[in-house]
Amino acid sequence: MSLSGIKIEDSKQQEIEDLLISFIVLVFVFSNFEAKAILYVVPAVVTAFIFHELAHRQIARKYGYVAFYKRWDFGIILALGVAILTKLTTGHSWVFAALGAVYIYAPYQYWEDKEAYGKISLAGPLTNIIVGIVAGVISKYYLTPYTISWAVLRYTAVVNLWLAFFNLLPIPPLDGYKVLRWNTGYWAIAIGVAYLFRSIL
Repeated sequence: MSLSGIKIEDSKQQEIEDLLISFIVLVFVFSNFEAKAILYVVPAVVTAFIFHELAHRQIARKYGYVAFYKRWDFGIILALGVAILTKLTTGHSWVFAALGAVYIYAPYQYWEDKEAYGKISLAGPLTNIIVGIVAGVISKYYLTPYTISWAVLRYTAVVNLWLAFFNLLPIPPLDGYKVLRWNTGYWAIAIGVAYLFRSIL
């Protein structure tokens, strides 16, 4: 099967490669290029990045769209460049998190369904918010501070809530722009919750 010149079978294989490359880059960036931090970073990136993108994809497919994650090579280069430069100059890597996106193909639909696109766009940050709140509450109220499990969940909460807030900024091509175009109320609630819990957990 092909769609707009793209073989779907090839796209599935490419999606795995693109997710893996983006994942590895994010692990390096979020770990500040320090091997000892990778233990804490991997669960955070799996939930914050992989779950986020798969949520977009699954909701898109529920609407009947063909959807795959594609890496953005310029975004990957920019993320590594910014992280390396800031690591060398400040000691801490700054995170640029736009490494790719779920691309949606609607071969039999010749108009943009703002509601569908809004819900698809909201699915990723909403997943981050849920994971972030759960991880944050568990680490804050049910685990002994400064243990390994506490640190893993604490970092998972921080990364998920930060990515939710970042992605909900109403700037194209971020998710927040599409959510805002669909429903201002849902966008305001989502970004408000992400900011609130990012501040208190």
